[in-house]
Amino acid sequence: MTVRRSVAYVVGVAAALSVPLWLRGGKRGSRLAELIAVSMVPLPAPRSQGVAVWGGDPADALRAALRTLRVLAWTRLPWWRNTCLYRALAECLVLRRYGIPCRVELGVTRAPPEDRGEIGAHAWVVREDAEARLSHASMTVLR
Repeated sequence: MTVRRSVAYVVGVAAALSVPLWLRGGKRGSRLAELIAVSMVPLPAPRSQGVAVWGGDPADALRAALRTLRVLAWTRLPWWRNTCLYRALAECLVLRRYGIPCRVELGVTRAPPEDRGEIGAHAWVVREDAEARLSHASMTVLR
């Protein structure tokens, strides 16, 4: 394993471990609003002489983050869950750490009355450099 890949894994694991902090309320409320912000501002990355010091492939970091969430959810600790919201937050944190502008979107939909009118919800990541997915078109996006 190369150093760059190891760094990517550390970034991914750190993102997964920090998800509850982004959801937790405090004096300023939930930090979730920062990840939902339409501005898609990347998190500031440490720089060394103008070059980002985060190494490796963001895809490696994302795989590490999602794997970490699965393991943490499996341990049944109350702070971590393997849900779409947790996965979307981890993905957004990883991508922003690598300077890729993105945001988390939350959507809701209501099932037809014959299905007891249940409400469905989903969270996903929208990247500024990628085309919008049409799979969530039936959902009302919360702003």
